[in-house]
Amino acid sequence: MMKSAAVLMLLLAGTSFAATNVKHGMTIYTTNCAGCHGAKAQGGVGPSLHEAAGWKFALFQRAMLKDVDDKGVPLKAPMPNWGKVGFAGDHGKAPTKAEITDLQAYLKTLK
Repeated sequence: MMKSAAVLMLLLAGTSFAATNVKHGMTIYTTNCAGCHGAKAQGGVGPSLHEAAGWKFALFQRAMLKDVDDKGVPLKAPMPNWGKVGFAGDHGKAPTKAEITDLQAYLKTLK
C-alpha cells in the first residue's frame, strides 16, 4: 500500500512538472521582468523575486494580475499590473494561467 502511494505521488509530481515550460518561462521573464528584477531575479529597480518563486501559485498569480503582494498589499510603482497592461512581446494581453505557471517554474530554477 505504501509503495503504491509513493509511486502515485511520483507520477503526479511528474505530471505537474511536465505541464510547465521552463524555457517559455525564461522568455517571459527576459522580455517582461528582467529589466527591473535583474537577470537572475536578484533585484534591481524591483525587489528580488526569489521568495515569490516559492509562493503558492494562487498568490503568485494574484500578484501578477492584481498588483498585490502575498499579503494583499499593493505593489510599489513602477510594477505593472500585468492583468491590465498585458505582457510585452507575447500577445499584449493579460498572462494566461499557463504563462504564469511557466514564469514561476523558471523563477524556481534561479534559486
